[in-house]
Amino acid sequence: HRRKNSNAAPIDAKTPCKFFREGKCRFGDQCKFLHELPQEPVTCTPAPASPTSSLAAAAAATTSPPKVEETQPVMEKVEVSNPAEEESNGDSTPAGGEGGMIKSVIGTLSSVGGSIRGSMFKRSSLPPALESSMALFTESQQELAKKLCELPGSTNQAHLFENWSDDAEFDDKKKELMAKLESVDESYPDGGLVGYLTNAVGLLEKSRRGENPLEGWSPSVPNGEAFEVGTEAYLSTEKSGLEEVGKCGFVLVAGGLGERLGYGDIKIGLPTELATETTYIQFYIETILAFQSRYAQGKKLPLCIMTSGDTNDKTVALLQKNNYFGMDKDQITIVQQGKGVPALYDNDAHIALADDPYDIQMKPHGHGDIHALLHSHGVAKSWLEKGMEWTVFFQDTNGLAFHTLALSLGVSSKLGLIMNSITCPRKAKQAIGAITKLTKGDQERTINVEYNQLDPLLRATGHEDGDVNDDTGYSPFPGNINQLLFNLESYAAVLERTKGVMPEFVNPKYKDAEKTIFKKPTRLECMMQDFPTVLEGDEAAKVGFTSLASELCFSPVKNATADGVALQAKGTHPGVAATGEADQSSAVCQILRSIGCDVKEGGKVTFNGIEFVSGPDCVLKPSFAACANEFKKKFPNPSAVKISGRSSIVLSGDGLVIESLDLDGALVVDCEDSASGVIRDLSVKNKGWVKLGDEASDDEVIQMRGYRISKLETEKIVFKKDGSIEGDYPKVKSVEKKSTPSTNAAKPASELPVLDLSKPASEEASEGKQLCGGACAIM
Repeated sequence: HRRKNSNAAPIDAKTPCKFFREGKCRFGDQCKFLHELPQEPVTCTPAPASPTSSLAAAAAATTSPPKVEETQPVMEKVEVSNPAEEESNGDSTPAGGEGGMIKSVIGTLSSVGGSIRGSMFKRSSLPPALESSMALFTESQQELAKKLCELPGSTNQAHLFENWSDDAEFDDKKKELMAKLESVDESYPDGGLVGYLTNAVGLLEKSRRGENPLEGWSPSVPNGEAFEVGTEAYLSTEKSGLEEVGKCGFVLVAGGLGERLGYGDIKIGLPTELATETTYIQFYIETILAFQSRYAQGKKLPLCIMTSGDTNDKTVALLQKNNYFGMDKDQITIVQQGKGVPALYDNDAHIALADDPYDIQMKPHGHGDIHALLHSHGVAKSWLEKGMEWTVFFQDTNGLAFHTLALSLGVSSKLGLIMNSITCPRKAKQAIGAITKLTKGDQERTINVEYNQLDPLLRATGHEDGDVNDDTGYSPFPGNINQLLFNLESYAAVLERTKGVMPEFVNPKYKDAEKTIFKKPTRLECMMQDFPTVLEGDEAAKVGFTSLASELCFSPVKNATADGVALQAKGTHPGVAATGEADQSSAVCQILRSIGCDVKEGGKVTFNGIEFVSGPDCVLKPSFAACANEFKKKFPNPSAVKISGRSSIVLSGDGLVIESLDLDGALVVDCEDSASGVIRDLSVKNKGWVKLGDEASDDEVIQMRGYRISKLETEKIVFKKDGSIEGDYPKVKSVEKKSTPSTNAAKPASELPVLDLSKPASEEASEGKQLCGGACAIM
């Protein structure tokens, strides 16, 4: 049958429908061919809504029909999302439900298909155009085409080939389509392409019937700990976690392009902020290298990046161009996600054709594929052999991702967790998924439950008020942000058992009340946070959470400015580039305040319709400090540090310490590798840096923010490894070291005397010099 999107010439209505004669026509009165009755009429009706009844009808056409119940796929542990939820994207948590995978029923379908082929398909199970084209394909592609056309009843995929022409000019397109189908068949871990379609039939039927995947489960508050930055509990837990930071492997889920943001390249190539224009991938790698240098005891901390077909080559090129941002090449593993899964246009899981009859529609399968990729590439196993003990999962454009790393490691170590979800406090009924403990009999799992499922679930299980705030002013069920921490040994063992296959869900949008017509094609999806659904026995009890205020751990850049304006108008965080940059500075300022520094707050500004607090812009590079305990060491006298709300400060270098500072303007201090430097009694007041509206810029990075930074005046200081100091102030020259030992040489910087730099030192006076000798301090 010719599809509506076919570009072929109109069909002569007098042409008999051969599928009608064989009892296989799915279009009924809609068919464009003539439904001419043969001598022995065959009843033909439109494809039934229920795929189960389709299988039964197909089986009934056989000479020796199997029992209906034998033709029904065996579907276990099905997960179905709430149909009311919008179709998800890779940056958000989709509607989800009870986990578990449908077990493959290829054997069942094969046995049914065998009996059907004995009679129903005896003329030919292949469309004529496909049959005449089989010589174009490899043997494996031929077998796949036959499998697709021999699926029972209305679930077969013969429509993919019905509009093919016999003209040789389309041979290359035919080969491309079969190559695409074969690619899906090879990459889908649960039974290949036939397994995907089988799983889809079951999930779509569950969705059509409106089954509640959480039926029978009782919710309760999960195991975990919540913190406020700067408290003793926070600092002590983070301190214990720092002992584990040097044993981590890192997984960056980076499959996305920046088109949605108005950026024509990969998202990890976006700058996190304009002060230094450090890209996300550079920032992540610099943070990992900082942890490596301070805590790994000579080990290399590995990084695995999941890419897609759209981002893989660009990711490799970006890394190579920048010499891997200081990492050794062998520290980085790249695993590429497949090209997606076929889109499906009805409850019988028929694959949707594209506008071109020689192509199919594909959609992303979800970031849950990362687990299967880590297994198939042997990444988790390799890291375990190299002495790693933890695996950290983070997403591509969250500049606050590592603020909670040491803290969550402390919690996981203390509670013995296999999986630890980083979360943030959420208000009751807030539109964000909630980490929830579910029990059913002796079964237990701690998973993400969508907000619109949690409240009715609570009410249905004896909690009359549903999802409500407790004494803290927040719901006891923390909000999921899709940042995960795993115990590597346990994680690798589960991957070996499951091959990393995650439960899937489907979320079709229906046009009709009977749920038989889709508004647009749908697909099966899987999410990485559904990992707890594959845990067994005692493993399930070892899942928990670490909660910290969202402004310290979660500010993704995922929305276009126009979308962000609409979200902000509704009271929702806009998730745009401007707020991502502002939140990154704000988080640093909050940590500085928590340890006792006097950091003022800037004023509210609006650019491109997005309102945020601007200033102070604080960029503390990972080489300087990466967590609250490190901040305390770098600011040993925090009450002597003052930063105005309009200021901008950039600090870098492991050897740098800030003892006392009064800043009202812009200051950049860099301490080179192997160098050391102390800022003491430094007062800076200058014009500083300002944000200027710029909506006409050709630079996409500026366009998405609506502003640029004008660096009017900057105080810059560099501590060199040779002991000299460079800066935009009267030059301070270091005196050559003498052979006689200095009484100050063995003393820490904090105990060195503060000299009066307004007068020359005694050894300089005779030469008329105006600078000091023996020791230097910056005034």
